[in-house]
Amino acid sequence: MNNQQNNDRLQKYLAKSKEIRKDDIITVQADGEDWSVKRLATLDTRRSYELAFDDDGKPKSPYFNEIDVMIVKATEHEFDWNNKDLLKAYGATSKFELPPRMLDDVDDYAALSKAVRNFKETQESLLADAKNSSGETEKRAG
Repeated sequence: MNNQQNNDRLQKYLAKSKEIRKDDIITVQADGEDWSVKRLATLDTRRSYELAFDDDGKPKSPYFNEIDVMIVKATEHEFDWNNKDLLKAYGATSKFELPPRMLDDVDDYAALSKAVRNFKETQESLLADAKNSSGETEKRAG
């Protein structure tokens, strides 16, 4: 790669750093509610693994895993996972323990889990559903 190409690439990423990032958000049904799920950035995903596992790759807690952390990170823009009454009601010491406790129906937990792990696939599925049904689903797709 020549100097001009390197400079062009550098300028591209310098400009990108100044852009205001618009979060990708989809709405997923879980536990009879609409959950607003934000697409996690690479750093958010990496941080989720750091919070769930120690340096040896062993779980830090028997009460939550990386998916629970991702669910919290992807929904905390609209849901107060740190609410003290909520933590107390579910006997949790960490907000990351709440998703599997609150969403005790496997299908509800799976819907949020899939949304955070496979955001793009879930988004495309919601959009496809919207095209094949009423405008109600279309609104849910974001």
